[in-house]
Amino acid sequence: MLNFIRKQSLLFFIVLTLLISWLPWLSGGQGFFVFGPSIAGVITIALVSGKEGLRELIQRALKWKVGWKWWFVALFLPAILTLIALGINLMMGATLPPFSFIKTEWYWLPIFFLITIIGGPLGEEFGWRGFMLPHLQRKMTPWQASLLIGLAWGLWHLPQFFNPEAVHYELGLARLPLYVLAEMGLATLMTWVYNKTKGSLLLGGLIYHNADNFWGVVLLTSATMSSAFAGQSTGVDLQFWTISVIVTTLGALLICLITRGRLGN
Repeated sequence: MLNFIRKQSLLFFIVLTLLISWLPWLSGGQGFFVFGPSIAGVITIALVSGKEGLRELIQRALKWKVGWKWWFVALFLPAILTLIALGINLMMGATLPPFSFIKTEWYWLPIFFLITIIGGPLGEEFGWRGFMLPHLQRKMTPWQASLLIGLAWGLWHLPQFFNPEAVHYELGLARLPLYVLAEMGLATLMTWVYNKTKGSLLLGGLIYHNADNFWGVVLLTSATMSSAFAGQSTGVDLQFWTISVIVTTLGALLICLITRGRLGN
């Protein structure tokens, strides 16, 4: 069995991720098990590479000495792309967001950033960028690896499109292909940061992923720290979301062209 897992480690990781994440939903449980990818990633690495693999995974997750430039990219490139999409949305007749968080509770922003890591990237990145990305990059080009990760990442969210409490439910199942495209673009940009920081799972995984989630909430919605903890929904601007997907995809294509598909590898 162990030999099979080592030979088919990617298949094992995907199946285990889906089992951990989807079983609560399929059995009528409470929602979506967000830690599925990370748990599956750690288990797969432990079985395939043992203690040395786990030690290397921890080193990548703690790799913070990568230069201030890449900290800036990981933290603020998602904000720049969001603002570009916002500008296009405004030119198409949309109204300016209220910027409630920045105006009323700006002092909570660093704490909110740290808290959102727990509810999202921490549960996913030890799988997507911890195991899957380095595994795929040993077998194919970085952009091909990014597309496969984006495909798996996007489809992994499928149960959320049936969950009335999730933002994906508001998007509707008809927008699942566009959602997968968005994840492919995001995965491509994250691969670039990951490779340019010499395999920093911290920057190219946790921080960039969290910044992408964080700026969307802070810049575009009426959410505050108080309303977020109260579970209040801010709704989805479908026009803006579509524009944002296009901007992210074009940004990823531009990086691919500039790096000739190597994405910093």
